[in-house]
Amino acid sequence: MTKRIVIAFCLMLVSIGEARAQTPAPAATPAPEPEYPIVRVGVLSYVQYDAELENRDGYNVFDLTRGYINVTGQLAQNVRFRITPDVRRATSDTTLSGSLILRIKYAFVELDNLKTKGSWLRFGAHQTPWLDFEEGIDRYRVQGTMFSERENLIPGSSDFGVGYFTALGKYIDVQTGVYNGEGYAQTDLSKQKSVQGRVTLRPFAGRGIANGFRLSGFFSGGWYAADRPRRLGIVMGSFEQTHLVTTLQYVKALENPSAIMPRNIWRSGPSGFIEVRQGLQGWAALARIDHFDPNQSVPDNSQRRIIAGGAYWFVWPRSRVALVATNEQVHYEPASGRVNENRLLVQTLVEF
Repeated sequence: MTKRIVIAFCLMLVSIGEARAQTPAPAATPAPEPEYPIVRVGVLSYVQYDAELENRDGYNVFDLTRGYINVTGQLAQNVRFRITPDVRRATSDTTLSGSLILRIKYAFVELDNLKTKGSWLRFGAHQTPWLDFEEGIDRYRVQGTMFSERENLIPGSSDFGVGYFTALGKYIDVQTGVYNGEGYAQTDLSKQKSVQGRVTLRPFAGRGIANGFRLSGFFSGGWYAADRPRRLGIVMGSFEQTHLVTTLQYVKALENPSAIMPRNIWRSGPSGFIEVRQGLQGWAALARIDHFDPNQSVPDNSQRRIIAGGAYWFVWPRSRVALVATNEQVHYEPASGRVNENRLLVQTLVEF
């Protein structure tokens, strides 16, 4: 009798197990949609000590060279925005000269994933195609502006307009847009606009260390006025790896900036940058050389800038701090009519 009870109980357990195995598992509950809007606030600041070592009688000053309050957010799944006031020192307005003032640098709405994942369309004051891209490779904007901006070939990294970015597979990405052409800090004085575009090729994508090599080209076609062109072309090769970052670029520009004496001026020159580093965090050594001819029709008027120094980076998941010390020397040829420069810069970058 007992044996029969045990056999019956085992058969019952087997039948229950088979029934459970045949019952479909309940469908996974989809993740709830986030509650929009999602708003985040961050800060980016550059504080520096500048000691002039030549031709300025030992002038030295502590200063704030950049102070961003970044307000970013998401209004819907594929709709974002950014508003960034920029704190800077006023120099032109006589009533505010020397004061720190607040102005808007970025103010745009962004539509994401239009045709391909990662693509976007921006409208408003936003990053133009070149400088933001270059600063993503050369992380030392705290030391000073990039080559093309420092020589006034690009009037700032932000401008009012409409821009589009897309990646064409893993080998090519493209960013283009139509902008006022005067930069975010100036009013557009004419109806002329600037058409800008960048194409970047990663020929060895996914192939180990060679993945970090990229070739980039940029062109900006705009106007100071109807018969006064403003053209800029840049080609650059770059390499990024854990312990080494380097770029080599050449710029060529056609400009006609003066309304009083309008004439076409060709400007050109190369620039090279290198960073040898412990990693994203830790010690780093950096050097940069710019050679620029502001007017190719005038002999002996070129200038050469040499930047060299070191840094230490602290990097966390949502923030980073850098301590940077560099010596910057600028040598001007006789026809430029300018005196040489030599300065020591000690700077901090704080971003979160």
